[in-house]
This record gives sequence, C-alpha cells and structure tokens, in this order.
Amino acid sequence: MSTAEKTLLPITDEPPTLEATAAVEKLEDGETGDASIEEQPFRLMIKAPNGAEVPVIATSQETVQDIKQVVSETAETVEYSCFYLEYQGQRLDDSTELSELDLEPESQFELFEDEYTEREARLHVTRLRDLLLGTVTASADVAGLDAGAPIFDTIKHPDGLESDTVAIARSDADDTPSSATKGEKAKKGDKAKKGKRSDKKTSENEQPAEADDEAEKMRAAAANHAFKDFVFDEVPAFSVLSTERAMQRLRLPLCVRQLTVSGWNPVPRYRQLQGDLLYLQVTTLENQSYQLTCSRLGFYVNSSSLSRFNPCAYGETHAGQAGVRSADFYAAHSLVTLLKRLSPKFAQAFDELQAEMARREPVEILPFVSSEQAATPWLVRGAENRGPASYDAGRVQDVYLRLGAQAGDSMRDWNEELQSIREMPRGNLSERVLRDRQLHKWHSEFAEAAIRGAQAVVEGEMPALNPSDAAEQHMYLRDNIFYSKGFDGRETFAELGGDAAAHVATGKDVTGVRLLNQLDVEGLNTLGSVVVDYRGVRVVAQSVVPGIFRNQETTQIVYGSIDSGATVGSDPEFHKLMEPVAKALHFGEHTVQDASGASHTLYSSVDVKGLTGTDGRKYLLDLYRMTPVDVEFLESECMGDKPYPHKLVLLRPELVDIFWENSVRKAVQEYAAEKVKKSGESKAEESKAEDTKSEEPKSEEPKSEESKPEEPKSDEAPKDAMADFEFTLDFSPDAFATTTESNEDPLAAAVRSASQFLKNISVPGLARDLASYTTSPLSGDALVTAMHQRGINMRYLGRIADLLPADVKSVTNVRRLVIFEMVARATKHIIRGLFRSVPTYLHAETFALVASALVGARYCATPAEHLSAAARAYPVLAELTVQSLGAEIQQQVAQRFRYDLDLDVLFELVRDNERILLREVCMKVGAQLALQQYHFVRPDERTVYAEASAALGVSGAKLTKPARRAVRERVDAEMARATTVTVSDVMNFVAVAKVSVQSASFADEAFEAGRMSLEQGQKELGLELLLESLALHEQTFGFLHPESARCYAVVSLAHYDAGEAALAAEFMTKAVVISERTVGLDNPLTIHNYLNLSLYEHARGNTLLALRLMRHAMDLWRVVNSPDHPDLATAHNNIGVMLQALHLYDDALRFFDACVTARERLLGPEHVLVANAQHTLAKAMAITGDFAGAVQTERLAHKFFSSRFGDDDARSKETAEWLAELTFNAVRTAKLTKSAQEKIRDIASSASLAHVDTEGKEPSAPVKGSLPIDDLLKFITGSSSGPKPKPGRRARGPKGSRR
Repeated sequence: MSTAEKTLLPITDEPPTLEATAAVEKLEDGETGDASIEEQPFRLMIKAPNGAEVPVIATSQETVQDIKQVVSETAETVEYSCFYLEYQGQRLDDSTELSELDLEPESQFELFEDEYTEREARLHVTRLRDLLLGTVTASADVAGLDAGAPIFDTIKHPDGLESDTVAIARSDADDTPSSATKGEKAKKGDKAKKGKRSDKKTSENEQPAEADDEAEKMRAAAANHAFKDFVFDEVPAFSVLSTERAMQRLRLPLCVRQLTVSGWNPVPRYRQLQGDLLYLQVTTLENQSYQLTCSRLGFYVNSSSLSRFNPCAYGETHAGQAGVRSADFYAAHSLVTLLKRLSPKFAQAFDELQAEMARREPVEILPFVSSEQAATPWLVRGAENRGPASYDAGRVQDVYLRLGAQAGDSMRDWNEELQSIREMPRGNLSERVLRDRQLHKWHSEFAEAAIRGAQAVVEGEMPALNPSDAAEQHMYLRDNIFYSKGFDGRETFAELGGDAAAHVATGKDVTGVRLLNQLDVEGLNTLGSVVVDYRGVRVVAQSVVPGIFRNQETTQIVYGSIDSGATVGSDPEFHKLMEPVAKALHFGEHTVQDASGASHTLYSSVDVKGLTGTDGRKYLLDLYRMTPVDVEFLESECMGDKPYPHKLVLLRPELVDIFWENSVRKAVQEYAAEKVKKSGESKAEESKAEDTKSEEPKSEEPKSEESKPEEPKSDEAPKDAMADFEFTLDFSPDAFATTTESNEDPLAAAVRSASQFLKNISVPGLARDLASYTTSPLSGDALVTAMHQRGINMRYLGRIADLLPADVKSVTNVRRLVIFEMVARATKHIIRGLFRSVPTYLHAETFALVASALVGARYCATPAEHLSAAARAYPVLAELTVQSLGAEIQQQVAQRFRYDLDLDVLFELVRDNERILLREVCMKVGAQLALQQYHFVRPDERTVYAEASAALGVSGAKLTKPARRAVRERVDAEMARATTVTVSDVMNFVAVAKVSVQSASFADEAFEAGRMSLEQGQKELGLELLLESLALHEQTFGFLHPESARCYAVVSLAHYDAGEAALAAEFMTKAVVISERTVGLDNPLTIHNYLNLSLYEHARGNTLLALRLMRHAMDLWRVVNSPDHPDLATAHNNIGVMLQALHLYDDALRFFDACVTARERLLGPEHVLVANAQHTLAKAMAITGDFAGAVQTERLAHKFFSSRFGDDDARSKETAEWLAELTFNAVRTAKLTKSAQEKIRDIASSASLAHVDTEGKEPSAPVKGSLPIDDLLKFITGSSSGPKPKPGRRARGPKGSRR
C-alpha cells in the first residue's frame, strides 16, 4: 500500500495517529454540519481463510480498496494480495465507499481468494520480492545512492539492543520522573524515620541485591555518557554521517536464494487457454530449485526443468513416487504459502522478517511513493555502492514484473491525467483531500519520470526529434513528456542575455507554474513542468499540450505573444479567466502594442502565452514573467561596463506580497491618522457651534434636543470606519521590460517602489538580523530559505556580505556562510562549463580536480599533475591550477553577485572550514562522494593509522594478523593519495530538480489556524487543529514528506508545552526519522529536530538517551557549520543541565563555562545573555564547591543587571541575594566535610539548579532562581537549627560594604 493512500488504521496502530484520524472526522463534522453515524469511525473485523481476524478502524469516506490495502499489509494476512471482500453475503466493489453500505459501528467482512489475472500475478510476485528485499532507500537512478536511508536507530540504540543503558535509564525514570523526586523521597524518608523506624529497618534488610546492581549499572552508564570525551573546538569525523551500521541493521534475513521469472516465459498460447499466466523459478535456502506456474487459481509446482518444458503439475505427474506428497501440498493460492510448504527455512526466515519489520519504527521502513521525495546524501558508503550486494537475476526483470511485456508500447497521457484530476469535484473535505492526494501522486510520478528522461537526454540515450539542428536546439519526446535544453537555441532571449537568460527563464517558469497551481483557478490549465540540472546541462521536461505539434490553425496563441510582441492576442474570454490570477498576483490591466501599432489589453506579461488545445481546454505557457522587473537592479547593474550576465532580473513573488501588505498597512495607518485629525477638527468646530448655540434664545433648544438621536452614529462608526477607505496597488509585469515605459504610469511606479523596497528595506533588514543573530542560518540552504522567505534574490548575496562588517568578530560565522554560498554557486557555474567541455566519462575526474583545487590546496598545490592521460588531453583540465580556479571564482562572484572577493580573505575563511565548502559544492552540483575522512592537509601516519583502525572497528583492541594487514593496506593507500579528492572517491552524480509542486490548501489552512491558536493561548483548540492538519497531510502527501515532518514537529512542541513529554517525544521521533529520509541526515531541520527530541527525552527522564541525541546533533552541527556558531552556546547550557540531572557536576561545569565563553566571544561582555549565562555558571560552581569562582562570576552578572536595569529589577535583586550569601559563607564552606558537600549537591540537584534553554534568548520576564538558598545555607553553616547571621553583620548589597 502506498503511503500516500494509507488512511486506514489497524487497531494496533499508535494512539497519535488515531487521534489525528479522529480529528479529521471532527473537521468533516464541522464542515458538513451533519453528525450522522456515517461520519463516525467504524470498527471492522476482517475474517481471512487462514483463520486470522484483522481489526480495522475506518471512516465513512474510505473505500473498500483502502480496507484491502490495510489487510494486505497486516502481518497475519500479508500473504493475500488477490482477493475480494464480502459483507452480509454480498461481494463488495473496490470503489464502493463505506458510507454507501449499511454498516453498524462494529461490522464483519469476510475475505475470499479471487482468481488471478496476468497483471495480478505479476503484482503478487513483485510485492513478495519487495517484502523479501526490504528496500528502504529510494531508486539510485533518480535519487542517488543511499537516498532516504535513516540512521536514527543507531543513535537511539548504539549497541543494537532494546535493553541497553537507555532502557535502564527509562526504568529508573519511571520511578523518578524528574530530578526533584529524589528530594521528595528523601523528605518522605525522614517522616518514615520518625514514625516507623523498625519498619524502615526491616525494609532495608529485605531490599534485593539486584537494586544495588542496577544502581551500579546506572552510575557506570552515566559516567560513560555521550559527552565524556567531548572536545569543544574539534571537528567530528565524517563517520557521523555514515549509514553503514543503519543499513546493516535494516538488512533483512535471507528467505530464498533466487526468485526470478522462468526462461520458459512467455506462456505458450495453448497453455494460456488452460489458465497458465506466468512461470517462475525459485531456489530455496536448502538449494532446491523449483519451476512454478501461476495460474488463475494460484501457484503450483510444475514438472519443468532447465532443459525440458513440462507444465503439468508436479504432484500429479510424480504421484506415488517415494518422497512425493499429495498434489495439494505443491499448490496454494498464495506464493508465500507455497514457499512456506516447500522450504522450512523460508518459513522460519519469513517469520523473523515479519517480526523485525514489526519492531521497527513504521516511518523508518516505509517505502517511498516516489524516489524524487527521498533526500540525497553527499557522502555515501564507498565499498557497498561499488557493486551489487548479491547476485540477483530477477533485478533486471523488475520492469517486466511491474509493467508487463507490453510496457514499452503503453505510454501514459500525462497531460490528460493531470487535467482530469484538476477537474475532479472539490465541494467538501473528502473530495478536496482525494483531489489533493491524486495531484500529489501525479506530480511525484511525473517528476520521477521526467528525471529519468532528462538523464537519458544528457547521457545521449534518447534520440532527438530534430537531429539535423544544432545540439542546443534539440528537442526530445518520450512517454508523452517533451524535453528541451535550457539554451537560447532560437535566440528568443538574445536581447536579455542569451543562454544565461534562457537558463534563468526555465527556473522562473517553474515558479510561475507553482504560483498558478496554488491559485488553482478553475478553467485555467498549466502543464506539468520539471527543470532538471544534470552534469552541467539544464533540461526542461513538460507534459504535452494536445495539438501542440500540429499547425497553428487548430492550436493557436489567443493571449499574449509568441514572437516577442510582433503579434499579440487578447482574447476576451481568456482575459476574463485571467482576472482572478491578476487579483491574487496584484497585476493591473495594461496596454501593449503589437508591430502594427494596434493596442491590446492584458493582465499578464506579453511573454506569457495563452492557447486553446485541441481538447478545448485553455492553457498558459511560458510563465517566467509572473512577477515584475527589479528595475533598480536592472538600471544599476545590467547597463554598465561590467553588466550582470542577463537582464531577466525579476522580483520574487514573496517580495511582491510583502511590499503589497506593507503598503496596505502604511495606507491604513495614514488613513487612521487623517481620520483622527479630521475628528479633532470636527470636535473643535462642534464646540464652537455649541458656544454659539448657547448664546441663542431658549426657543431653539428643542432643535438641539432633536439632534440628539444622531448620537448613535458614533456607535456605528467603528463598523463603517473603513467604509470610505480606498486602496489600489497593482503592478505591470511588462513595466521596464522595454525602454519605452514611463515612470509616470501608476503600474510602473508601483514596480519601481517595490524594487526600491527590496533594495533599501528588505536587504538591509536581513543583514541586520543576520548580524544580530535574530536570524541564524546553519547552512547554505537555510540561508537561501531565509532570503527567499523575505523575497530576496540570490543576486543580493554580495550586497548582504558588504553590509556585514568584516572586522566584527561576532559576525564572522554568518559572513563566512554568505561568502561560501557565493563561492559554491560560482564553482557550480564553473563545473557546469567544464562538464560541457569534456566527455561524460571524464566528469568524475573533472569534479575531483576542481574539488581538490578548491579545498585541497594545502594538501596538493598542483592537482592537475595527477590527471589521467585522457584528461590531460583537454586543456581546460590540464591548465587548471589553484590560482586560475581562484581567479575564475573571483570573476564569477564579481559578475553574478556584484561583490569584490579578496582571494586572501577567501583562503583564510576556507582554512579549517574546507568541509563546509566541499559539502555546499557537492550538494549544488549533485555529486556524491565516498564516505571517508578527507584530509585537507597532509596527515601524519599515526593519525591515518588511528582513522583506519576506527573505520575497521578494531581500534583499542589487540589486532589479529588479518586485521593488521587490513589496517596497513588502508594506511598505505591513504598515505599514497595524491590529492584530497580522487576520481575513485566520486561515486555518483544525481539530478537536481525543480518541481512545480501542488500544495494541500486545506491542510495548510488547518496548520496555520492551529499555530495561531497556540500563540493566542488556546492550547486545546490549537492542538486539535494541528492534529487535523497532520492527518490531512498524511492523507495527501503520505508519511514520508517534509510537510508531514513539519506537522509532527509542531504537534510535538504543543504536547511538550502542555506537559506531555512522552507524547512529545513520540511525535518528535517520527519527525526526526522523516526529516532524515526526506530532507537529509545533516539538514538544519533534522539537526533542530534532534535537539528538540533530546529536550523531550530529558523531560521524560531519559537523560542518557537525551545526551546521545544531543551529541549527534552537535556533531552534525559542527560538520555542517563550525564550532563558533552562536546557537551552540544554548546547546552547551542544555547539556550542562542534563549532566547535572545525572549528578555529574564537574562535567556539567565545563559546558556552562563554555556557554559563557561562547557568548562573551560573540556578543561581548556587556550583554544580557552573557549575564544570564554567568548567573547559571555561578550556581554550577557553587554546586561543585568552588565558591570563590562562584562569587567572582556572580559579581559580574550582578554588575551588569544592576547597571543596565537598576537595583530594583528582579534579576538585580536575585543576583544581589546570591552574591551576598555566597560571599558571606565562602570561607565557612571551605571547612565543610565531604558528606556535607554531598548533601549540598543533592539539594541543589533536586531543586533544578538550571533550566533547559530552548531558545537561547532573553526571557520575556525575570525568572526567580530555583536553587533553595535557605536549604543551602543550612548545610553551609553546618547546622539546620544554628543561629543565622544577623542583618547588621552582613552587607546590604555587594557594593563594597564590609561584612
């Protein structure tokens, strides 16, 4: 069952998913207003022929086919794939909805085996092969090697056992859910000591020895926590990204040696008449080979061999022979059942396989609906991906089994499928969800097919439709998908920049398609569009418009222009259809003239083409001008001596929306101010009129009384306050596209204002947020996301870098990130040019050369000397040096980002951060490298020996002779390495695609409503809406989708805020695994999910597990970024809190101190976050007995709070109190006995010295320190009942008074 379609739930599924499904039903009730029984969930019991009973919970909107999918995926009935269901003796049609049946809340369905068809037989065999292989990763052809592989299980269970130290910690946490319970138990123990001393003595004597052993294990596990050997400024090894252990664990037990299509296929015609559908060959683990027949009634063993064809049943032809059982033994309806009979080892291994699958987190092993959705890692397993893991003749038969013998002759009509789905009804929730699900499924399948086709185009495997034309003009057609290259082969963009403009236009076209898909205007149709960058070539893949290849009499442009404005169409019907699009995108009607001087009124750009297909539908094509021109950039950067590469510089749609909303807000404010001003003037006039009336005769008073009924108008004023408010702000997408536009035109003036807003407001605003770390992206893709959310194009990276001061240490990290993004993009363009200049078989060597010159100059200054003879034959490779590459990068950065890059500064930034730049380049080019420890300077042999031993898993042990040989071979190979990256390190190139995705509007609306409700304090409503959104996202996109991960993360946070740490951890676990598989192992989203999960696990008492999760997140963080990232200070604080919970005070002190050091380095000594960290550090010092250091540190915190906020501030008072007590008792504390110090630690720990910092920002309100000073002083002074210091003896504050 595909994950996108799995909306039904077995009763054994986890509660969160059930809650989410129930939320969908509530939403359905709310929308329809009908609370009839059909809207309630049904409990169905499915009875199978093998005696199994499968309970299923379903809603009235589900179909019988959905129930069959659940049944076929349940362990007890996994053997069934070809069957039908009956209810009350009536066979149910698969498309029937449950609402159409007269069901009770608890009903029973019966499962009956159905007759096979040739297609059903192939699907049955394919499904079994998928089960046996247990494929977790996506197709390597589309998504790359190791795509979508998760590693979470290796972090949670490093030893591969459920009963590891985490389980011990959990069992201990169940008894003591928080660190405070220990103090509470101590108090209860004191009461019991007074009341029943004899009972206590008896219970102590009867305590089992196992409790002491368990406590000892717990202490040992705590002592070996994840941060025991942590070095703050050390960069972790790349092995943190290794999927090798995870893939080994996910490797399922072998059930059969071979399961392939027999060589006796295709079935002879005369055997087809007798019911034969397919012939198979199976080799069992017992090394027995069987020839099987699939007939319409099921599977049976036939009498054929490799040399003789005999389709008769084996049980019948060999009946009565020794060792031959009855004929029924060799036949079964299901292939699984038959194999279990033939091979006892298969039966045992298959049961183990099912048990292993059941043990896993469901989202960890679910297959991808489309390989395009899987995350592509930049580091992959080396040896494992250099060849197939095992011999499997059935691997090449997979296409036949899935599609049949006529697969090559059957082509999908992609366009007709898409338009038919768009025309599906969407009147209620169930119809909208079904439509969104089908749209997502179509887009996923189309993207995968388009990527495969684009790869074939680049690799020369697809013949061109016009082979006689130049290569840049070649067009291709396969499986009803039209392909073209992103070059200006027909000189359409000659005046805008040629190939550079054409390259950009293809990406903008996908953006335009995405905009129209989101608007979803009925009657307007777009094509399926995917842009694929693969090995230096951009390929555009589109579904085919009906009749596009015919002459213009049947399919003609009726809106816009096909010849750059020479002829223009302005069909009134099409113009009316464009009205809602124009309103949503803020387009105004504008007039354009064709070559003859005739005027035409359009909403969209003249370059956008509207046509009517032969199917009667209206299509919009070439949507690259769906936003206005960035006129300020066009005039300042595209017209000079060193122009920008192209003139197709457009504003982003996000910027247009932000500017429009900002303009509306400003207009409302001005309107309100004017209203207030007029109101004040009118009141002044009324007061003058009253004074005048008071001087008139009293006979006029009744008139004034009659005027009193007008007073209620003031009550109505708020309702009609905006009645006369008018605001209009529209843009012309054609403004400034030519030099004939005038600034006096209101539409053009709005375009210029938006461009000025981008230049003068948005870009400096982002630079300020980056400098102040209000926005702190972790990687290049996070920076791109932050810029796009604010509507800022990538061409402004240089402007942002100029606004970040180079001499301020606190912005070094983010400035380096911005510069690295420019360098990585420039390197991508350089590699793209090199790829087009050399044959495809040299692409791996080309990339290795550029990567070594970019990040391995300290390792080898002349990497081109080590090229192969074939590569040296190309001057572009043989003449490439570190200096020439740097100069070309400098030129590209200056041209594309308008930034003057100093190469000396670049080399200094790259030093010790080579891994960051290498990762960014790999991800932008689509390169996958073998996972190993890359050296950027020549290593010594001892270091390489240690790395080799660790990689082979033999470090710290006495090596055997084979192990020593293996280590030595690795060391010798590494020491002989000529460059940082070699050709053998480049494992694969994967296509980088831009897809016109379809959003789930209703799910997004529920998600935003839930978030707003939580922000407003309506927790129950917010959580309910979020659960509704989660269920809708799962139904639309499936589990394995970034949007599903986002929903899981937000729902998890809502549970955490509600104090439900266990539920929060469960939801966040799913978010972590999904994000690992869909966005990447080292993606910032995955890292932040790991950090949050560690907090939730700590809150539920699993502190050792929390530390492991935190350590993994920290390691990923330091691989993706550097140890000087400001947000790491927050992580250090949280680690210290967790270590304190384990009573590891000295270890915790290291991290509190590191938190202070990091914040001082980045923010300076005078900052509120630094003072907060100092206050926490002082408390941690007090716990370890370092009262002198605590006094000194607390004095710094108090000095800041007092000078910044005054002595009356709560924080100032708190630090003053702490400082006074610590100073007064510092000397006496030094004389305490060891036992007294341990008591101090117990009390401090039970009171939660420090708090987990979830954001690393200044708290909105002062929080009183939770360390109990009175209890602490009782131990410091040596007696709980002794005399306390008198107020006269101690200073009133820390400012110089003597004690």
